[in-house]
Amino acid sequence: MSVAARSGRLRLTVLGSSTAAPHPDSPSAGFLVEWEETALLLDVGQGVVRALQAVADPLRLSGVIVGHMHADHYLDLVGLRYLYPWGEPAPIRLPVHLPPGGKARIDALATAISEHAGFFEAAYDLQEYDDRIPLQIGPLTIRFHQGLHYVPAWGVAVEAPDGARLVYTGDTGPSESMIEFARGADLLLVEAALRQSSHDDPRRGHLAAAEAIELATAAQARSALIVHYAPDRRNELENLCEAAGSWIQPAVAGLTRTVAARHEIVVDPLAVPDLRWR
Repeated sequence: MSVAARSGRLRLTVLGSSTAAPHPDSPSAGFLVEWEETALLLDVGQGVVRALQAVADPLRLSGVIVGHMHADHYLDLVGLRYLYPWGEPAPIRLPVHLPPGGKARIDALATAISEHAGFFEAAYDLQEYDDRIPLQIGPLTIRFHQGLHYVPAWGVAVEAPDGARLVYTGDTGPSESMIEFARGADLLLVEAALRQSSHDDPRRGHLAAAEAIELATAAQARSALIVHYAPDRRNELENLCEAAGSWIQPAVAGLTRTVAARHEIVVDPLAVPDLRWR
């Protein structure tokens, strides 16, 4: 656990911010959020657990939240499960918060990987969240908002006791309601999976980089990271972000950020990328 998290600051570590296509520079979606002894994992796509092992003990997580049931956001629940005891229930099951309908998908996943019924339940306390009801995980308050995607998908806001607020859009197309949900975020994680908006389906499900910057600007986010992009687009995104201002930049695996409340100004000397995943 980082010094900032132990001292009562909200802390983000980007474990992965790539898309579903495997890339040597980054795992898929996975973001570690810490406050003191509370450690929360937002999404757990392919490769995320290995990245988590490099910075924290996966068995000390306080909870996992999955925004939607596409593989690049939840498939490493399989790898994480294999860290738990085999053949007996875990002494303390990990709370895993799934979107509505998620439990059925997890049951199907156990069958698909040739494991027995209840394989995941032996290690995980599986719960489906209701986006109308905030979650409380340790001292952190979690709120949800449905985005615009090809399957039902939710963004997440994490609120700390000091008022710091981190918002993660998850996968979404252009959405006025997501702008309102993200309004005033101290740190916004906004997706930009598309090279061009014309590459999307008629029913939008992702953002292009310019749209991501527009969303973050309209939401008046204090700072923002672009996530969910192919790592070979990083230079392109850096140029777009530079034109927008220093408050927004592409996320890279290993990047850490201390999230201060809007009424505070904190200089974080540790907010530099860890090069192990480049």
